[in-house]
Amino acid sequence: MQNTEIKAPCRSCHRETKQILLATRQTSDEKEIEDCWFVSWQDTFEMLECCGCETVMLRHSHWRFGHYPDLTVSYYPPAVSRQRPAWQSQLPLELCFLMREVYSALDANNRRLALMGARTAFDMVLVDKVGDQGTFAKRLEELEQQGFVGRRNREFLLTALEAGSAAAHRGFEPQPEHLGHVMDIVENVLQAVYALEDGATQVKKATPARSGNPRDGGK
Repeated sequence: MQNTEIKAPCRSCHRETKQILLATRQTSDEKEIEDCWFVSWQDTFEMLECCGCETVMLRHSHWRFGHYPDLTVSYYPPAVSRQRPAWQSQLPLELCFLMREVYSALDANNRRLALMGARTAFDMVLVDKVGDQGTFAKRLEELEQQGFVGRRNREFLLTALEAGSAAAHRGFEPQPEHLGHVMDIVENVLQAVYALEDGATQVKKATPARSGNPRDGGK
């Protein structure tokens, strides 16, 4: 029998694609809450394969019946909510591992954890480049003086750090768009501090030196 095709989000294609339904498993149960009042539920597990990239994932649909019917749909592994930067492997090893956990938290919509992880990444950058003495503001100022970030970037960083501190100490849960802004700031700083420096060094080595001949203007 031919496999059924459905539409579902693909974590590799980063969009909704045609998926082949490989297998299905369904379970159901019910529980008595009060006399003559029952709550029932049904779980459907579907193994899906993308028709384009052939990525396989599991979709779990949980129906809850009762006074307040509800449907929850989850995917495993979860969909990728933010693309990983191509330069991620150029980060120091521990920082690279930390950022992988941050992206995993983003994929699972664990926004507080992602924000706290982003703040930790900032702290690791500061310790690596300027040491661990002084307040965040002072160390950010030192990072600016060393030329790693500009004045405006320092202000953005301080805002992101304060948001991470609020998540860690005051239970602050950022909205998705606000967390996206924090991640933009994180990635810009990490790229400037680690990836662009190495890239600029490679370009400099590969660029031919000026000839010094006045006839060609020293080109």
